[in-house]
Amino acid sequence: MRGDLSKSDQLMKEHKPSKSFGDIDLLLDRVGNKYLLVNAARVRAQQLVNRDEPAVEGANPEKAVSTAFAEIAADKLEIDVDPNRVRG
Repeated sequence: MRGDLSKSDQLMKEHKPSKSFGDIDLLLDRVGNKYLLVNAARVRAQQLVNRDEPAVEGANPEKAVSTAFAEIAADKLEIDVDPNRVRG
């Protein structure tokens, strides 16, 4: 062991962050609000489940929602809002 660190502390320190979609704030900056973010990810995930090609490399076909968020984070999707459906 190194110094006072336990084995689990060492493993946590050595853990590298995953290369998934990343920070939620980045996603919200790309989309605008959390409701649109969730709906856009839901629609895109369904397209991926229905065999649409992923727009990011290294996508796991078993994780459609993660892939959808990764595509949003990479700014690979065009997300439009229908002004007739916006409540004000």
